[in-house]
Amino acid sequence: MKVTYSTANISAFGGLNFTDKLLKDNNIFAFIDNYLGDRGLLAQYSYLFRSYLSLTLCGGACAEDITEHLRKDLQQIPEFKVCSADTLLRMQKELATDKETYDSKSGVSHEFNINLNLNELMVNLLVLTGQLNSKKQDYIFDYDNQFILTGKYDSKRSYKKADGYFPGIASIDNIPVYI
Repeated sequence: MKVTYSTANISAFGGLNFTDKLLKDNNIFAFIDNYLGDRGLLAQYSYLFRSYLSLTLCGGACAEDITEHLRKDLQQIPEFKVCSADTLLRMQKELATDKETYDSKSGVSHEFNINLNLNELMVNLLVLTGQLNSKKQDYIFDYDNQFILTGKYDSKRSYKKADGYFPGIASIDNIPVYI
C-alpha cells in the first residue's frame, strides 16, 4: 500500500465527478432542459435533477441535506454551483401536478398524482441512453404498487392498517418507466 499526503481537498464522494461528467458529456442535462422548457441559467430544470441526483448519490435523504450536510462535498463538482434546499423545493413544486381523486364502486377514494410530462421525459431519456429501443418488441412490462410507511401529514390509512403512501411503479425489463 502506498500512502500519499496531500494538501488538496479530498472528497469521500470523488466518484460523483465521473458520474456527473458522463451525464454532461452525453448531453443528458441539455436534453432535460430542452424537453421541459427554458429557464434562467441557474434555474434550469437540469440543475434540479443534477442537484437531486448528486444529493442522492452522496446518501442524502431529503432536500435539506444539500445545505446542511453535503454542501462541501458537492462544491467539488466542476462547474456546479450548489443550490439551497429552498431552491430545490421551489423548483420541485413547479413541476408538480394536481392530484386527482377517483372513487371506486365500493366507495373507497383513491388519490393519484399523475405527471405525464415527467414520465414521458423518463422514457425519452431511456431511449436516448440506449436502455430502451423502440424497435425491440419483446419487452416485459410490469406494474406494481409499493406501500411506503410514513407519518407525513398527507399520508393515508391503507388496508395494511398503517399510514403511508402507495405509489404505482411501472417498469420495462426492470427499468422504471412510470411512477
